[in-house]
Amino acid sequence: MMLLLIAVIVLGLMCGSELNVAVFAHPTLNRQPFEVHIMMRRAFAELFGRVMPFWMGGSTLLNLLLLLPVEHLNEHAWRLCAAAFAIQAVAVVFSLAGPVPINNRVAKWTPDSVPDNWREEESRWDWFHWIRTCGLGAAFALLVLAVGAA
Repeated sequence: MMLLLIAVIVLGLMCGSELNVAVFAHPTLNRQPFEVHIMMRRAFAELFGRVMPFWMGGSTLLNLLLLLPVEHLNEHAWRLCAAAFAIQAVAVVFSLAGPVPINNRVAKWTPDSVPDNWREEESRWDWFHWIRTCGLGAAFALLVLAVGAA
């Protein structure tokens, strides 16, 4: 049960961070002057580019560990954790295919070097981020339900 609670906390904190970026941080950045916007977007891209591989990977690994017999979950709780793990695994693959390559490009931007299509790149990243955030939110809800079922 302790591993399940840790998995819920880690994923919940990550979901909160992802939701903050989607709802507050990027919309606020979009209202800033161009140079501030670009440098802050770059700073976030650099920071999250370093942190999120460990956070997303670690959270997904914690969920995978829940599927091992060591945790002794009942069948219903195990199925909820399995569904949450499947969503998280898809989110990792989706991230590597969609937002991560864009994030890596944004992390190199300066006000003097943004590409002509920078707004489209940001818009695409934001759209991918919303999809990922919704998926991770669903995984989090499933883990919370698993706690109740365990």
